[in-house]
Amino acid sequence: MALNLMDCVRTILALVEERTGREIKFVERGDLPVSAELKVAGKGDPAHRILYRENHDEEIHYLVAHQCGHVLRLFGADAGQRFIPVANRKTMMSYLFEMDDELHRLSSVFGPEKVRKLIRLWYEGVVFQVTRMPPDIMIDKWLYDEYPELRPIQLRSLKRQRRAAIMGLSDDMRKITPSKVYYASNVMNYAYFKILEDHFRLDFVAPYHGTVYLFDGGSLVRLTERDYANNHQGDRVMIDQWAERLRLTTWFEWKQLD
Repeated sequence: MALNLMDCVRTILALVEERTGREIKFVERGDLPVSAELKVAGKGDPAHRILYRENHDEEIHYLVAHQCGHVLRLFGADAGQRFIPVANRKTMMSYLFEMDDELHRLSSVFGPEKVRKLIRLWYEGVVFQVTRMPPDIMIDKWLYDEYPELRPIQLRSLKRQRRAAIMGLSDDMRKITPSKVYYASNVMNYAYFKILEDHFRLDFVAPYHGTVYLFDGGSLVRLTERDYANNHQGDRVMIDQWAERLRLTTWFEWKQLD
């Protein structure tokens, strides 16, 4: 194996190979923004690929295991029922049309060049959250319950994510972010960490106490814990319900996996 991964992660990788009928190949890439990234085999591809950086830390064990969780959920559905969320020109235009007034306001304050550089980052960030956080919750619960030897690394990674999320509560961040994007992002962060807080019995959401995000965030928590069907179809339903609650339904589309 190209990476010296924990035994439990190797077990998960073997499960991916068994469930998908494709082997996993490891490819070293020095330009990755993260330690590791799993690329699902497309039609006609003989293998999935895990791209990884030579210089990585122990978080790579959790990252690989977590991304395998997404593949297992996807391939747990029948072939004709496997869908992935995508952003494209049409959905980007929907976002730009809806944000037009606010983008002009921000441009008048911070300058059009600075705002132009941030437009895609805002869009991709909030779409990533709404399409990934619901299944991420179920995957993190699964890893925590089934692979306790991975917990210390998992929790360190989640605490790092939490620190980044809390930075999003700052007044400076609020001033330079479109209000809808800023609000939706913080609501989803609260819901994500509150559900994991309750499952792991840890204190994740104290910084959100006294903020307005508890109201809609709490509603997402109740919806998720009450209605989530723990499978790929359930992922799609819950993502759509989060998007509907946050009025993000036109910012992405579903595409059938080839």
